[in-house]
Amino acid sequence: MNYREERDITKKYKEDYVGGIKNIIEKRQKAAEAIRKDYAQNIFSNQEKYRQDLKKMLGWPLVDYVADKLPEVETILLSKEDGFEIYRMQFEILEGLKLGGLFFKQEGDGEKPLIIVQHGGLGTPELISGIYGDTTNYNDMLQRVRQNNVHIFAPQLLLWSDEYGVEFNRQLIDGQLKRVGSSITAIEIFGIMRILDYFEKKDYVSSFGMVGLSYGGFYTLYTTAIDTRIKSAISCSFFNKRDAVGWQDWVWNKSAEKFDDAEVACLAYPRKLHIEIGDNDELFNFKYGIDSFDRIKDMCKEVGTKWVEFKVFEGKHEFFKDDEPIQKLISDLM
Repeated sequence: MNYREERDITKKYKEDYVGGIKNIIEKRQKAAEAIRKDYAQNIFSNQEKYRQDLKKMLGWPLVDYVADKLPEVETILLSKEDGFEIYRMQFEILEGLKLGGLFFKQEGDGEKPLIIVQHGGLGTPELISGIYGDTTNYNDMLQRVRQNNVHIFAPQLLLWSDEYGVEFNRQLIDGQLKRVGSSITAIEIFGIMRILDYFEKKDYVSSFGMVGLSYGGFYTLYTTAIDTRIKSAISCSFFNKRDAVGWQDWVWNKSAEKFDDAEVACLAYPRKLHIEIGDNDELFNFKYGIDSFDRIKDMCKEVGTKWVEFKVFEGKHEFFKDDEPIQKLISDLM
């Protein structure tokens, strides 16, 4: 072939193609938003129906699976500290699948709340607890919660950095799971619920709460929506609009027609939910979070919004530095 041309000549055609795809997305998003508003009309009067719909959307094992016994658990005592003990634990949440983490058991008699404290992307229980020293943008999240005379469990989800030498592709794994009727979200929420199953039987646990940053805020929001044993939760640096932040593992087929962050949050009702996002968050524009909370307020005209709090704090993509939301969480659980 003799014909030749410069690469830039095809730029316009590629721009037309990308623009056309974006135009289709925008039109379908608007159509889906209208469908979702109609779908969610009875979310407060028929919560279990919507909760089951959310489980079906996420997939197995949240549906089509029943655990008939408590998970097998391996426990290693790591340290006895002043006032608490640290354990590394592994739970067999499904046959051949072990989900681990760190357990911070508070000393003293009587029942105490147990709070799931969830790391975000590239995070680990060791990082957020200060075992490595600096907790980076977690701002000592775990220790600030633990100091309120509560037990803490910090799960390790499929989110650690490659510095550990254990490689994985979360998006690929999620895609593979979705092909077989599951998702990484379904697996990991189920795992957290199995951990609650275990601790629910312990005489030193009185109630459950959950706190998380970023991906941890995602898991906090969704796990609280699904598991009503969680009485109060803090979702930090996640709450937004999925049309604006449609990461692959945060969306599911036609999820725009049923659940955005606002609808998921409403499944926490009448339990307590505290939503936080920074005004300089470099990943998620807080203005979309405001839009989503406006959606909650619109949906809550009959039930009110005393069960949910939304705050834009001064900060970046980080765990807030003001302890007031933590104190409110503790008060909710006590």
